Amino acid sequence: MLLSKSESEKTMTNPNPEDALAMIEEARAGATGSLKYPIGYDILYGSVCALLVSAQGLPQPWPMPVLAVAMAGLVWMIMAWRRRFGWWVSGYSPDKARWVAFAMVAVFLGLIALTLYGRHEGPKWLFLVSGGLGFVASIGGSRLWMRVWRSELNAGMK
Repeated sequence: MLLSKSESEKTMTNPNPEDALAMIEEARAGATGSLKYPIGYDILYGSVCALLVSAQGLPQPWPMPVLAVAMAGLVWMIMAWRRRFGWWVSGYSPDKARWVAFAMVAVFLGLIALTLYGRHEGPKWLFLVSGGLGFVASIGGSRLWMRVWRSELNAGMK
């Protein structure tokens, strides 16, 4: 169906409710359906989180350069995700998935405390343990977050 310019503009700026709902449902289905990402993303994300957790246990002057590398890796991951999928969702924005993100923050704060304990009181190698745990926790938490987010987005379509 061909529309004149004025009809096309009217349809795009003021669609009827049924068309608007159909467009929203199509966008949601497209967002969750095409979300197949490689295991390499998990490994890279786990590595970034492991660096963020364990950097505090390193001797000076290494904590700051390692944190800078980890943050640069995180920025690069976000940019790569946006290039591949065309969007990025903050971990804190969806209602139910946000609680998974809050739980991950609590786990990482505990692991950072473990790292600092090792640096000041405990065995000096404890940062390796906390970094390894951060690696595993970040991969598991990321996959759980994605599952909760998808189910929340799909539930909104019903």
